Amino acid sequence: MKLKCVYMRGGTSKAVFFHKNDLPEDKTLWPELFLKVMGTPDPKQIDGMGGAYQITSKIAVISPADDPSYDVNYTFFQIGVDAPVVDDRVNCGNISCGVGPFAVDEGLVKPVEPVTVVRVLNTNTGKFIEEHVPVKDGKALTSGNARITGVPGTGAAMDVYFEHPGGATTGRLFPTGNLRDWLYPVGFDPIEATLIDCSNPVVILRARDLGLDGGEIEPFKQDLELLRHIEAIRSQAAVLYGFVEKAEDAVEKSLARPKVAVISPAHDFIGSDGKTVRGEETDICSRVVSVGAFHKTHPITSGIALAAAANIPGTLAAETVHAGWSGKILRIGHPYGVLPVKIVMDGADVLKAGTIRTARRIMDGFVYVND
Repeated sequence: MKLKCVYMRGGTSKAVFFHKNDLPEDKTLWPELFLKVMGTPDPKQIDGMGGAYQITSKIAVISPADDPSYDVNYTFFQIGVDAPVVDDRVNCGNISCGVGPFAVDEGLVKPVEPVTVVRVLNTNTGKFIEEHVPVKDGKALTSGNARITGVPGTGAAMDVYFEHPGGATTGRLFPTGNLRDWLYPVGFDPIEATLIDCSNPVVILRARDLGLDGGEIEPFKQDLELLRHIEAIRSQAAVLYGFVEKAEDAVEKSLARPKVAVISPAHDFIGSDGKTVRGEETDICSRVVSVGAFHKTHPITSGIALAAAANIPGTLAAETVHAGWSGKILRIGHPYGVLPVKIVMDGADVLKAGTIRTARRIMDGFVYVND
């Protein structure tokens, strides 16, 4: 079976992009098809397009807008790596950043130089994304001086804003109604957390409550007991979010949501590339666990959730953020450097939040799967 597609990098993630009309009309066929496209389940994903990490096992489906108030529809699918999971209940901020350039290059929007503003509806969350795509000669520009941590080299800078991201999956910024909750993971001590839903649902934990200083990298990769502890916490939180009825169902039924951010005050640490990230360059440190694994950089959506929480007194993020933080741009220290998140608040209401990203088309053609 042969399907037309585009392989794109958006921010620090990669995905196979499809036009909706190039996929089977029967959507019940999509999950099995997407698993075959990625080569899942297999930790190597050797027989598909997946790159053996959750950040490279993703699919985006694009279609023209339903009305003239925006430009394109975009649906995100997180595909498991070693587990046959296809989850369309969350969005990916980095892959979102590839949608605007894709829409320009595929003729879904009229290109305007030097910048084409593409308004995207993310159908997973029902939220709009505004992307300022640099354009030259009618195509999305890829070369430039913008550098984002986690991606080698430079690219064309693109401003991306997520509009009114609060309550993206549950309808409430704080789904339990609390700024802090106590969780009771099976087999572990109770732990305090902030449960927020902003772009994506994120459980915010203090690193010190897990016996960490927050600058670690290797323990998140290799300490299976730590990952088991975090998964037990996440599973309990999934119940409070209303995603599952029982914590033991979270791995099977809600692996991609919520994500977990382990935070600590700004401090020096050695990044994955061996370079020192200085505490004065950041406002907070964060390590994210997503889809059962350590995230190699930092999801944009989790960054937006952190920035929102940091603006609201009483949350764990507000308690942890650097005392001199302006409240407008949160600089998050992550394993590959710093993610700056711009945020505009009206009291406790998040009007919009975003960052600068780069994106580019890597390949286009056909992907072949066993029919």
